[in-house]
Amino acid sequence: MPLLRRAVAWCLWFSVLFWWWMLLVGEWDHEEWIAAAAAAAVTATIAEAGRRVAELEIRLPLERLAQLPLALAMVVADFLTLVWVLVRSGFGLRGFRGRFIHRGASFEAGGLDAESVTRRGLTILVAGYSPNAYVIDVDRAEGTVLVHDLVTRRASEEPA
Repeated sequence: MPLLRRAVAWCLWFSVLFWWWMLLVGEWDHEEWIAAAAAAAVTATIAEAGRRVAELEIRLPLERLAQLPLALAMVVADFLTLVWVLVRSGFGLRGFRGRFIHRGASFEAGGLDAESVTRRGLTILVAGYSPNAYVIDVDRAEGTVLVHDLVTRRASEEPA
């Protein structure tokens, strides 16, 4: 059974990395398909070997994944906010200065078990998509997150 779990994990790594490559390059020709497959295979092998050596079991919390569509929608809203800030600043109407804010995290303060590590990592990843509010640091002992906001909007910080 462990071999089957490793094979499934490798396939998941491969499929995510393959499509991530295709998304980033934006071209759909044969060379890119081959490059994506090669890069995904090598990276999935390294990731799975590293996970096995570290004896880390990755468990994705489904309730956090359910928040991903909302976080991706906020990327568009935050991009429009940044365009608005740039236009206003460009015309000299008002200069914006970002600020650092400590927020209570959406995960509990925890140790180094696989679930809490995965939860913190997923929080940092999803919260980092926002161009307006991004995670600087996570204090796992206190369960707080240091976030930088250009324009303070709690919805931008919501994944964190």
